Amino acid sequence: MINLTQFNEVKSFLNDAVEEGVFPGCNFGIITPDEKQFCSVGFRQTALNKVENSLDTIYDMASCTKVVVTTSCILKLMESGKLTLDTKVCEIIPELCQKELTVRSLLNHTSGYPSDVVGYKSMTKEEMIETIYKTELETPMGQRVHYSDINFILLGFIIQRLGGSIEEFAQKNLFDPLEMTHSGFNPDASLKPLCAPTEIIENRGGLIQGVVHDGKGFKLGGVSGHAGFFTTLEDLSHFVEMILNDGVYHGKRVLSKHSISLLKKRTTIGLNENRSLGWVGSDINYSQGDMHSDSIIYHTGFSGPTILIDFENKVGFVLLCNRVHPTRDNKKILTKRSYLFNIAYTCVE
Repeated sequence: MINLTQFNEVKSFLNDAVEEGVFPGCNFGIITPDEKQFCSVGFRQTALNKVENSLDTIYDMASCTKVVVTTSCILKLMESGKLTLDTKVCEIIPELCQKELTVRSLLNHTSGYPSDVVGYKSMTKEEMIETIYKTELETPMGQRVHYSDINFILLGFIIQRLGGSIEEFAQKNLFDPLEMTHSGFNPDASLKPLCAPTEIIENRGGLIQGVVHDGKGFKLGGVSGHAGFFTTLEDLSHFVEMILNDGVYHGKRVLSKHSISLLKKRTTIGLNENRSLGWVGSDINYSQGDMHSDSIIYHTGFSGPTILIDFENKVGFVLLCNRVHPTRDNKKILTKRSYLFNIAYTCVE
């Protein structure tokens, strides 16, 4: 049961965050297997002109693409017998120079790749892809967790080679069965006014709205395994509800119960971070608050979105915002997430 009196405290906290400049505005939701509660505060846009926020705002999910879309699609490919966690990536992408890397090492960021593609801003799309295939490891596979966009760009390529385009595969296997009607990559021009703008970047034409904020995602045409997914709070709540219900949404099986069980398992025991497949687990190095159980999955995105799903307490929290609007220099959200989750947990009885 969600306590509405306490939920008003959450909304008050978020309004204060807007006043403090943590983000222009946000949409926040608490989701349980049986009920949901949403709120919308602040503004969708503040640069150039002010536009009030609303629950139909479409947000750039940035790196939350990695978990909502890419990890889920890889699980679907596993369920259909197309690959396993120990499948070597080069069996699917022969051009890859790292011949020992496994699908598992990409999913839990133990591949050993550097964080980013060095010098990609001056490359063409083809040059960037070629560079990714030839990138050397910084550490041997499996020795430490090191978060890297390269891992999920490669997972996106795997989806393309085994399941067709990421867009079409995700639409068929996730968005359609989950009734996520305002979700996908490269939002239609008619939806642009509903999209929360991100940063003002002069060499990309000024204010970015309805186009992926991430530079590598933009170079890849807006569709990638690491970034590019857009969605609304309502749509994303369907995904969270499905995860909490062991892979079932409104009577439809979207992911197998065994796939959900895999998401709960720690895959980096003895290493420097607690990670499952794609997601972060309970980890004191992240702003997850203090009230959660040991059985959670969590992820954030550079532009501001945050998802926390708690299996033991059977609740999910979703924060959608555009903290990079109008500039990425605003990092106030880093100190606010934990406070928000602590308040949010008091709403769940």
